Amino acid sequence: MDVEQVITELYGLRPTQFTAARDGYVARARQEKSPEAACRIAALRKPTLALWSAGLFARERPADAAAFLRLGGRLRTAHRELDGARLRVLSHERHRVIGALARESVQLAGEVGERVSESVLREIEQIFHALLVDEGAGRRWLAGRLTSAPTVRVGFEGVAPGPGAVPSSPATASRTPPAPSTQPPAAVRDAVAERRAREHERRLEAARHAEAEATAAHEQALTELAEAATVLERARGEAAAVREELHTVLVRLEAAEKAAAAAASRHHRVEAAAKKTGQAAESATRRFRDARWWVRWVAVMSGASFLRPAQTR
Repeated sequence: MDVEQVITELYGLRPTQFTAARDGYVARARQEKSPEAACRIAALRKPTLALWSAGLFARERPADAAAFLRLGGRLRTAHRELDGARLRVLSHERHRVIGALARESVQLAGEVGERVSESVLREIEQIFHALLVDEGAGRRWLAGRLTSAPTVRVGFEGVAPGPGAVPSSPATASRTPPAPSTQPPAAVRDAVAERRAREHERRLEAARHAEAEATAAHEQALTELAEAATVLERARGEAAAVREELHTVLVRLEAAEKAAAAAASRHHRVEAAAKKTGQAAESATRRFRDARWWVRWVAVMSGASFLRPAQTR
């Protein structure tokens, strides 16, 4: 079984269809004696509505998704090179593109019957922000194999500047930047403003990350609550069916006990009558034996003349 292909298929399904399909593949892998595949598939978690919606965009708009990841590459390059001017331009473009992509994801989800709330929309935006930073997660997303939302990082945390890279500003855009001692005040102000902007962006990203985590936890809790309600309803139905069967069995048991009691009573009466008839039969047998003995005795005493009338004449 090709587990990667199974993952692609499962995360292309709607969230409500995921669990049953996953369990079906687990059972199939076990039947095929593939315990490793069964374990990998069983460990897959049902995607949140936000993660599924983001994946739906990559499936339905692969060219736009690839272009979006190229923007992430340019942002990472600008960060490594400490190109402040490019970072400002690309950061503005990033926010604009992410907003457009998130709204498009919501529209695509609505076209297949999934209603997306404002809180889920913000969670989708957080996923897109993380995809621009996490190159590996971006590749999995584009391939339709993103199984969990990537961690939202502050700015481009983890993308280290390249060797020899120095912060750039409009005043230091030339190939030969002036020495620090001769740096004009405008450049200093730009550098300070850039640092403040990055700090503000890091704080904003952290706040968005906290909000996304809380929203995801809430959505997961609602999903688990719905699943628990389904299990509870099924258990109540089974309990009601068992109670009905038990009631039927108790009624049949009561009827059987009454029939057994009636049969026992009849058996007792028949047994008593049989005993009486047996005693009467024994008494009749004794009387018959006594009468036969008496007849023989009389016959012997009288010479049995009355038994042979022809001889007496």
